Amino acid sequence: MRKIVSNEISHNGGVARIEMDQAERFFVVCSGCRTEEYAAGMAPALGKLVEHTEG
Repeated sequence: MRKIVSNEISHNGGVARIEMDQAERFFVVCSGCRTEEYAAGMAPALGKLVEHTEG
């Protein structure tokens, strides 16, 4: 089970956010793009979230 650890940002008809699993791994998830990307820590996850939602 994962928990949401960031704000949700509207993107491409869905939301983009950062989730963390029980092993404290971070994932950038976007329901609008149907993507999920692993990030090795919170700072890289925030960077990926910003890059993903720019534009």
